[in-house]
Amino acid sequence: MAQKMRAVRLFAPKDIRCVEVDVPHIEKDTQVLIKVKSCGVCGSDIPRVMVKGTYHFPTTIGHEFAGQIVDCGDKVKNNLTVGDRVSVMPLIPCGECQYCKVGQSHLCDHYDYYGSRRDGAMAEYVVVESANCLKLPDNVDYEEGSFTDPVSVGLHAVRKCRMEAGKTAAVFGLGAIGFICVQWLRALGCTKVIAVDVADDKLALAKRLGATAGVNGMKTDVVAAIKELTGGEGVDIAIEFAGNKITHVQAVASCKKNGEVVYGGITYDDVTYPNKVIQAILRGELTIHGSWNSSINPLPINEWKSGLEFMSTGQMNVNPLITHRVRLEDCKEVFEMMFNRTEVFTKVLFKPEM
Repeated sequence: MAQKMRAVRLFAPKDIRCVEVDVPHIEKDTQVLIKVKSCGVCGSDIPRVMVKGTYHFPTTIGHEFAGQIVDCGDKVKNNLTVGDRVSVMPLIPCGECQYCKVGQSHLCDHYDYYGSRRDGAMAEYVVVESANCLKLPDNVDYEEGSFTDPVSVGLHAVRKCRMEAGKTAAVFGLGAIGFICVQWLRALGCTKVIAVDVADDKLALAKRLGATAGVNGMKTDVVAAIKELTGGEGVDIAIEFAGNKITHVQAVASCKKNGEVVYGGITYDDVTYPNKVIQAILRGELTIHGSWNSSINPLPINEWKSGLEFMSTGQMNVNPLITHRVRLEDCKEVFEMMFNRTEVFTKVLFKPEM
């Protein structure tokens, strides 16, 4: 096997380069070496690369990925072996904090993370903990496998709510996870799912993926439109993944009494709630949830396994979300494009073999 490989490394905010580095080696007998086949760009990667930076420099970025195991430590977990096709959960919990001990490792106080705290997978190879690996079903390809992270994040958000057959929902923000939430809501029983975005082409795709209606926030009063579509009541569930101070407020204002709001989109602005929205929370007894990351803990479900199963059965369709397939060498231009939004994109996949 080659001793050198190409990797996308962040040296400082905006200083991103594809460079030649040593192929990483297994250092613990519980680790595996993976040949990366597909690595997606998460929405959080864009500000991480272009504004905030990582926890040390240089860092190989990328945490949404799938690949093939090419080497194994002597004590690997999950019955893995060389040749297995896997997806990898990027969060490495400490296993010792109070949250890890009660099965909430996604809330770990002392976690590590591929692609920001340690080297990630926007490279030809990456070493990972075998406990973080899940085998891909035979009919789930590597590109689909690299969506397991956002698919499970969407499921985690939807599972915050009291799901019942026949409920109504609205999804604010049609990035990859927004599209995924639309599909989860329909699959889990919502008969009416309203997609909200500012791009008509994204609203059209949302309808093809199961949304029953689309509302363009640049062209209409979002809250009034949702109320009209629900007979004046509002929705039972509002899920916010736009990460925008305006949609944060709209999500609450769009709910009916006893409704639930899930915040999953990261906003970097202060959010101000008008008094009438605060009154709606109080008088309508709304429930507000925060949703962060996802979980591979076995009970009550492993969200990553569920995501893979739904992709395998065709109930979760991620292929229409891929807008760009790019080389590692294109990293600087691609991140500048996404940051400046000079092209319309949903999911950008880096393909190390291109």
